[in-house]
Amino acid sequence: MTCALVALALHMTATAAPPTDSSFGVYADDRTLGFDGYARTSEYVPARDGVRLAIDVYRPMRRGVVAPERLPVVWVFTPYNRAVRSPDGQIVPPYEYARLLANGYAVAIADVRGKGASFGTRNGPADRYETNDAYDLTEWLARQPWSTGKIGMTGCSYFGATALQALRAQAPQLRAVFVGTTMFDQYATFAQGGIPAAGLLDDTFSAATVVEVDTDTDRQLLAQALREHEANTRTGRFFASTPFRDDVNPFTQDRWWETASFYPYLSQLRNPAGVYIYGGYYDLYADQTVYKFLNVKGAKLTFGPWPHCESPGFDMDAERLRFFDYWLKGVDNAVMREPAVHVYVSRAVDGSEWRALSDWPTQAPRIRYYLDDAAFDAPTERGAQKSLREATLSATAPGPEPAALRIAPPPSAGPIVSYGTAVAGVDPYSVTFTLPSQPHWREIIGSPVARLWISTDGADADIHVYLQRVRRNGGVEIISRGVLRASRRKTGPAPYDTGGHPWQTHRRADAQPLQPGVPAQLDIVLSPTAYAVRPGDRLRLAVTTRPPVPHSAPVPPVTLHLDAQHASYLELPDVDTRDQALNRAIDATRWLSTHPRRRRGRDRGPMPRRD
Repeated sequence: MTCALVALALHMTATAAPPTDSSFGVYADDRTLGFDGYARTSEYVPARDGVRLAIDVYRPMRRGVVAPERLPVVWVFTPYNRAVRSPDGQIVPPYEYARLLANGYAVAIADVRGKGASFGTRNGPADRYETNDAYDLTEWLARQPWSTGKIGMTGCSYFGATALQALRAQAPQLRAVFVGTTMFDQYATFAQGGIPAAGLLDDTFSAATVVEVDTDTDRQLLAQALREHEANTRTGRFFASTPFRDDVNPFTQDRWWETASFYPYLSQLRNPAGVYIYGGYYDLYADQTVYKFLNVKGAKLTFGPWPHCESPGFDMDAERLRFFDYWLKGVDNAVMREPAVHVYVSRAVDGSEWRALSDWPTQAPRIRYYLDDAAFDAPTERGAQKSLREATLSATAPGPEPAALRIAPPPSAGPIVSYGTAVAGVDPYSVTFTLPSQPHWREIIGSPVARLWISTDGADADIHVYLQRVRRNGGVEIISRGVLRASRRKTGPAPYDTGGHPWQTHRRADAQPLQPGVPAQLDIVLSPTAYAVRPGDRLRLAVTTRPPVPHSAPVPPVTLHLDAQHASYLELPDVDTRDQALNRAIDATRWLSTHPRRRRGRDRGPMPRRD
């Protein structure tokens, strides 16, 4: 066994004052604990079928001595290597958990079966073996003599998925999970719109970076484990093997899209564990964040303007500590008495962006704008990119006259992409529909929905849509996005709460190839967002057949129909959460004059017709 003493840059002393009461995003570190470093040990833990799983345990230290008291444990289950070796030879965790250690938690990080230093072969991600392993490691940690038996799990993306696996497996000692954007519905995550993903990043990890466990001094056990990994299924091949939701996966011999998802197990959850969910609306999987909240009873949600697994400008560690203090230490802080939802509304009045809501606003009224082929006469914008055709969003329904636009994007460079998500630059290969400058403030919190009527000469087409905000002083920003493969357009009853939005079944028997030249209706749910549109801003919908990656191959042209019989439109949620702003210390005169309150009888300005 090896021990490493690592200084924690938390500026704490043993005589410092105890922490004060916490509040949303604020946590006073408990400096009275006096922890000033940690010790790392690693070993193999046998799963129920004998497969050995590599795990690292980090325990807090005081002046070079491991803390003797029992502590609650927070752990992470990862396919991305539980530890890395720094240039100076030190073995350190790949992610920062020093603050958890400094505040009285033991931390554990384990490699999933078939990855890192763990033994076994991975038939596919998140399979039943991995779920059983999550249960077994949770209970193993609870039995350790340095553990209080109260276990939490944390992580984002795949790490969050493994936490939900332990929860769905009903590990008895799992008391709380704090998860970022991660899978709720595997199909909606990795086959968005019916288009399977190319694979996961863990396929590209080099075996040379894997760290052995302490007792494997000659790395022979690691070499044996790595040989077993050679039979792993590549995730791109895994996803492609089952294009439909109800297909039997040849590698796991089950309907993996369903059995590996979290939603089928909701009714079986009996473990009264706390669930905290966070994510961002610039994330490729933003919808999964909201779906989890809508369907997990008693969950909390924090949703902000963040990319995948990041929360710039917000102390997510503070929320994690507050949450685990309540569930694992029994601290009577305010975290569970606060409103269930905290959402950051971008471009709201300065200081009022954070809103505390009792629920996600699924019942909000919706505003409908029709796609109109009339040319949009926009002023020249700084840095503007010309689209294939600049048309109009209109509150007026279309007339009976035939109207259609052709979408035939030329080969060109791709947009600006962050973690597979287009954030700007889609206009040059899109047909765009723009709403004139808005005279009043407006909030959009939730998922826009686009109904598009299309036709083509082929049997299928992939349709990508982007809702954009056009700034008053120039520039375009994507605030919501969606995609659908046309042959997968059939909708049906969803097996979970979608917030009232259409849900494509994606079952093999429900596939509907396009008939050449015959219009077909597509209902596309865009990703959830939280935005305030300011006076002078414009909203724009971009429609294209190009994927959000650099692409040079031609795609078949598509006709977008816009007449009364085939009315294509965009629906936006119309929400007013100003009264739920966390910071009420705002100039009241400015607040009322720039944000006329409809709910208090003030005119909110002319609004489009609702259908």
